[in-house]
Amino acid sequence: MATKPSLTEALSVANAMPAEAFKSISRRVVRRLGDPRAVKLLTAAEEEQACSTLGLTGAQVAALLELCAYIFEQAAYQMQRPDQFEEHAKTSIGLAPDKASAARQVWEAEATAYVARLRERHVLGPQVLRDTTWATHLCLAHKTDTKSINDSSTAVFDLHLADDKASDDHLVFEASHQELYGFFQKLQDVQRAIDNLSS
Repeated sequence: MATKPSLTEALSVANAMPAEAFKSISRRVVRRLGDPRAVKLLTAAEEEQACSTLGLTGAQVAALLELCAYIFEQAAYQMQRPDQFEEHAKTSIGLAPDKASAARQVWEAEATAYVARLRERHVLGPQVLRDTTWATHLCLAHKTDTKSINDSSTAVFDLHLADDKASDDHLVFEASHQELYGFFQKLQDVQRAIDNLSS
């Protein structure tokens, strides 16, 4: 369930409005998402019209737009199928069943075009790790100061990233022993989260 105050308010607004109105707003939002020409999700005139038609304040309309954008961005990122989308909207987001069904209809109709726009802009992570090179830098210490070896030693990593257009990027970073250990712990957390999703 969404817990951010603006999303909580948007959920109460969305769940109180007619399903067809929510579907219409959702359709407008998803059509503007990922479009580099779209500066805002709704024009000022469209926002004003939504306020008067739905009897909402400007802040409520803004929260509703944020909610719709959040739902569809998550669906695109997770590549949700329509049945997954509807279930996620109901259980994880907190949409009422009729609003989740309306959003699902929009997702079924608009998902392919939306995901294609995101892929054109490389938002869905087209780069993959092709190779990794690394080197260590060891600073020698006096025989009485062995702790400084670990404190001043570093590793330098060069991650070779490539995308579907065969362009290569390099991500180079240097990390101390303590930073590498913290990074390793975060990778372990990510691995546990992935394992939990697949079980």
